[in-house]
Amino acid sequence: MYGETWSGYAMLFFPEQHPRLAQVISEKCANGLRVRIALADPEGAEVKARDALEGLGGTLPGRIRSSVAHLEPLFSTAGFEIRYHWVPLYNAVYRFDDQMLVTPYLYRLHGYQHPLLHLKRLGPAGLFEPYAQQFEAIWNESRPVLENAAASSS
Repeated sequence: MYGETWSGYAMLFFPEQHPRLAQVISEKCANGLRVRIALADPEGAEVKARDALEGLGGTLPGRIRSSVAHLEPLFSTAGFEIRYHWVPLYNAVYRFDDQMLVTPYLYRLHGYQHPLLHLKRLGPAGLFEPYAQQFEAIWNESRPVLENAAASSS
């Protein structure tokens, strides 16, 4: 089992559409699932640029903070990690073991307007692997959300 890995800007639709998301993740982590989520740093230059590109009127940082607030009950859950990244993303990736949902970003469109690709790992040379490697690269360059919160409060 590879677990779940998600990377994107805010991903607020997940907790908004699934009010029990934190509880479900907690239960799955208690059974050994590993969940890693990489959200964009709400204070970062890339978030400001994406907000302007999509014409969001300065709301993207708040959307990211709302996602973090929804997931806060999981911060002490074994198997759950959430980090901030500073990477200009061209897609969001949601991986569930050997299945993956990818939303390629389209110029000036909002997230709900992006296409959704459903990928399945069939072998080492398909489309799945580069997206999985992209997540790992973003993850390795990201910083825990709690580390960012501690730096802000000092």
